[in-house]
Amino acid sequence: MPMFFRDSDTLRRAAALYRNDAHYALALVTLFLAVSGFIAMHHEMWRDEIQAWLLARDSASIFQLFAHLKYEGHPGLWHLCLMPLTRITASPIIMQVFHLSIAGATVYLFARYSPFNRLQKFLFGFGYFALYEYAILARNYALGLLLITIFCILFKKRYERPIWGGVTLFFLAHTSVHALILTISISFALMCEYLYRRRNETCLENSRGTWIGGALISIGILTAILQLKPPPDTGFAVAWKFEYDAAHLNKVINLITHAYFPLPKAVMGFWNSHQLETYALFQAVQTPLCCLIILCGILLLLKRPTALLIYLIATLGLLTFFYVKYLGSMRHHGFLFLTFILAIWIYRDCPEINLPFNRFAEAASRLLVPVFTVILIFHVIGGITAARMDIRHVFSYGKQTAAYIQAQGMQEIPMVGESDFAVSTIVGYLQKKQIYYARGSRFGSFVRWDNARNHAVADARVIEAAKTLSTETSQDVLIILNRALDTELREQHRLTTLVQFTGSIVGDEGFYLYLMPGL
Repeated sequence: MPMFFRDSDTLRRAAALYRNDAHYALALVTLFLAVSGFIAMHHEMWRDEIQAWLLARDSASIFQLFAHLKYEGHPGLWHLCLMPLTRITASPIIMQVFHLSIAGATVYLFARYSPFNRLQKFLFGFGYFALYEYAILARNYALGLLLITIFCILFKKRYERPIWGGVTLFFLAHTSVHALILTISISFALMCEYLYRRRNETCLENSRGTWIGGALISIGILTAILQLKPPPDTGFAVAWKFEYDAAHLNKVINLITHAYFPLPKAVMGFWNSHQLETYALFQAVQTPLCCLIILCGILLLLKRPTALLIYLIATLGLLTFFYVKYLGSMRHHGFLFLTFILAIWIYRDCPEINLPFNRFAEAASRLLVPVFTVILIFHVIGGITAARMDIRHVFSYGKQTAAYIQAQGMQEIPMVGESDFAVSTIVGYLQKKQIYYARGSRFGSFVRWDNARNHAVADARVIEAAKTLSTETSQDVLIILNRALDTELREQHRLTTLVQFTGSIVGDEGFYLYLMPGL
């Protein structure tokens, strides 16, 4: 057969495969949005989700938003995205819709362009992180996953279109501190690769664009770091841990299994739990298993230094952050797994080197498909468990409490809240501008994580604050607590017990409502 026809057949097969991938991606994301939309309808947002909404809603300008964000410990891209939405409606429900659209875009792009097989694409889309942590819980991490996916798609043409890669990493650095660590790792690996190519190749395409892209990445990293610098009066996660602590180090290393095998317990308090750690046998092998996972990753990526550098630097950077600063939760640990996915996605598009012990790398490559599929099956089991528990149980009683207050026509009366971090959820759902927070002794909506509110406030002080507010306004005052008041205190101050909502997935977001009569 003439070469022309052979080439034409190849092109036709490639075009057919391209169309089939597009159809598969569209079908997968349609199913994903139907499932995640149903779960989201049953999910009650909690304080961290509402906090971002309130910050965006109650910041009069971008400059004021960034001033408020100094206490948050994250850059502000997610909050900037929310600001226009808060000007459309005061209801935080729109944030959930927007967040699901981001998750859906990620699943579509992953299914459309990733080098994995269709089963793996399906398993990823319905895994614990893609389906639950970064889809149902409306946080800044979904934006990071979307940008990681876009970067992987652009990676193949990083020297032809370097500015697009620079723009993507610029924004990635501004999604979360964990994504910033990943961005720094990527930028270092890309710099090493560029210098190697420049030394060994006489001509590099689009060298000017590469420098522009590099400058964008550098500016993104620098500005993100500047945003993360806390003010002197910060009161959240202020400590650093630099001394050697064997038990703490072992706990940090074991987080790798949280990321690779996210299996929550099938109970109401499932969130951030790990079913495998309830088994004595798993506890005995957990640390060696974590070390084996890292070793296998190294062997798999050994022939492609760029992918290997990203994997090693990002993994070490994340584990170091968990050790010295903040141990975090499952949503944070998930970046360890995202780092692995990024590395194996871009692997085939990285420069290859010859090694004298290639057989180890080849053996790891042969095992990748079945092992990666098994890992993703664990993720799907974890995602199904989390979704089922979220549908069955109340995640936070903030939404129901706000609905009760509105049903009683009390949304306009003065309110005193303690603890502020829990009560802020109600404020967001009530669409209320502000209430008085006894912790911190000030009016507000979002939580200001400064050292003025570091200590819990005694019940007697909460009641005194409500009395003062009642005297000043000559109105009844609603007291909102996430704990019950002592009977003697209630009787002494003639408080009416209205209702209590208890038994939620987030244990301290159950609420007790009391009414103080106007004085």
